[in-house]
Amino acid sequence: MARHFLAALSALLMAGPCTPVEAQPAPPKGQRAPAEQRSVTDRLADLEQQLATLRSRVNTLSRRIGYDLASLDCNSKKYVEFRFEDSHLIFFASCKAIEPYLEGHKVQISIGNPHSFNFSNVKGNLGYGKTIVGAADQKVEISLTESIRAGSWHTITVIVNPSKAEDMRELILELKAETAWAPR
Repeated sequence: MARHFLAALSALLMAGPCTPVEAQPAPPKGQRAPAEQRSVTDRLADLEQQLATLRSRVNTLSRRIGYDLASLDCNSKKYVEFRFEDSHLIFFASCKAIEPYLEGHKVQISIGNPHSFNFSNVKGNLGYGKTIVGAADQKVEISLTESIRAGSWHTITVIVNPSKAEDMRELILELKAETAWAPR
């Protein structure tokens, strides 16, 4: 669902604002505008209304699925709340470090599990790009070999290779776990 939202948001943002059609002089008093001109004006008004409706829907959707992705800030290293895909449970994520590595970058991410059970078979993606839209398009797959233990922080290292420094401005983490189990 988050991927579909980002794709729709990307298309909407790339479309940019509506530009009005150059105004035609009004017909003399008592005469009506030709049907063709009136239909362009009407169509423009309809399109502007549809755009306003779409923007409202995008805002509503972004509020509803705001937790499905973790937008990481490697400068402040603050944590953000997010949900695993197909889950209602809240987790935490923080970018611990980012550094050049080979022809790309090494990103260290901490994932906090505030719950009383462990998660294993955790997989997902780290999106990266100059902008949020770019981060939705460029992704590196993540597959954890260890479990995310109950009540603790788990650090993962993700290699993004090749990449440039400007490609690492926006990072988006998206994860899912196939198994949850209680520790003994």
